[in-house]
Amino acid sequence: MLFKHKFLNLNLGLVKENFVIVKKSDKNIWKARGFKPIRKYPIFRYKPNRFDIIMLGVPSNIEEFGTEMLKYSQIIDVCPCCGTYGMGGPGFWGLKVQGEYGTRWLTYCIWSAGEHILFDDSVLECHPNYAEKYKPLIAFDNYSNSLSKLKDLLADMTIKEVLLSKESIEIILVDCHEKLHYIKSYKHSEKFPEQGGTGRKRNSFETGEMKDYWLITYDETHLKV
Repeated sequence: MLFKHKFLNLNLGLVKENFVIVKKSDKNIWKARGFKPIRKYPIFRYKPNRFDIIMLGVPSNIEEFGTEMLKYSQIIDVCPCCGTYGMGGPGFWGLKVQGEYGTRWLTYCIWSAGEHILFDDSVLECHPNYAEKYKPLIAFDNYSNSLSKLKDLLADMTIKEVLLSKESIEIILVDCHEKLHYIKSYKHSEKFPEQGGTGRKRNSFETGEMKDYWLITYDETHLKV
């Protein structure tokens, strides 16, 4: 029965489930990763064909995975639209990283996460109404090109260290020229822009700690809110 699957409604910060759609022939690979099959899962009214299967797992938060484990990981991709609620996305921000553990996604799981991430003290995104004030790295009127530039900038950077507290995170990166760069977020910061709808600033999260909102997932899997 649907309600008996132990990986439903995980309540990891905003995240309810971590699912993957795979070939039945790969079922044992995903079982070894801790995933379990589910017969009926209400996503996009999707029904697997006879060759596929849906499986659910449990992501680790950044502390459980280990900040030391992330050291020397290489960034190989960036995604500004991770996560789904079935009809759209919450705007989670993900870094695809590679290390001795293989390939994973390190994802900041808050609504419109790009508005609450600073790269070298510049906010990644903001509502067009506040672009003049905050000068985001990803411009609303030139989204594709500015996102591509950021991806190129981050590509091949290496994580040097991760500094984590209850209300903040600092990911220290080093580029090919040995120059340091910084990805930062806080529960609250005046450097974060106002919301487009309300015209007011908001906290990145209200309950829990920063670690609860940075999840590590296997590549090819999806986070559902």
